[in-house]
Amino acid sequence: MKLRRAAEILFFYTLLVILWGAWVRISHSGDGCGESWPLCQGEFVPGTSHGKTWVEYTHRLMSGFYGLFVFGLWWAVVKVAPAGSGRRRAAHAVLIFTITEALLGAKLVIFGLVSANSSWGRTFAMSLHQLNSLLLTGSVTLLWMSLSNPALRWRPRGAFVGLIFLAIAVTGAWAALASTLFPSENLWEGLMKDFAPDSHHLLRLRVLHPLSALLGGGGLAVYLWMKGFDQTGPERRLHQQTAVFLFGGLLFGILTLLMLSPVWMKLAHLGLAHLLWAALVRWGFTPKPGV
Repeated sequence: MKLRRAAEILFFYTLLVILWGAWVRISHSGDGCGESWPLCQGEFVPGTSHGKTWVEYTHRLMSGFYGLFVFGLWWAVVKVAPAGSGRRRAAHAVLIFTITEALLGAKLVIFGLVSANSSWGRTFAMSLHQLNSLLLTGSVTLLWMSLSNPALRWRPRGAFVGLIFLAIAVTGAWAALASTLFPSENLWEGLMKDFAPDSHHLLRLRVLHPLSALLGGGGLAVYLWMKGFDQTGPERRLHQQTAVFLFGGLLFGILTLLMLSPVWMKLAHLGLAHLLWAALVRWGFTPKPGV
């Protein structure tokens, strides 16, 4: 019971750290601590009054505490979960993706892939960062689930559904970075930038997100809704609730685009994406028959 509660707290703290990391990017504070890592400006506590330094420093403190939380929970689960159990594998996954998340964050700082950097290197690094953060959220969700019900199995077609969502999320990272670095005054101006032959590569990639979200995300929502009619009881509710959640996420994404991605909607859109991913993980893992 205590471990399950700890996993639940970890899930929501994961979202908080990810959203604060997005604020670091949106506020162009990624270089607030200079190129030193894990120290800030070469010091444990930076002696500066610059706002963006404290934005980045706060993110590092939150991430450091997160790492300690994850290690403590991993150790507690390993002590009680049998070798080869789903709970232990989920705990291992959380620890691994936490480490890779920290390494990717360090790479962004050390190689200067922050603030106004718009290189292909940053584009690739942000893609990896987006994938890893979702895999981290998903593994925390799975740990939370397995501590509630240790007998879970992967649903057929679950991997295919997951890959579609992850692909959409990667295009979302490109769109978010493009909107941060190259903001537009109105929707028409943004569209002209997206399709101009001399536009920056991030602007040309940005259009892939709404297209993939409409086709891929909309397709997944329709699939889950229709599949729900073949189910009964809790399974039908799970399919249709997940489909409605996807439809809601798609509508919010459209509104975000039409309103030119104000900061609060960017953050809400990212948080919603991680909640949608958690919902798909919940859908993708079901209790084993007879349990």
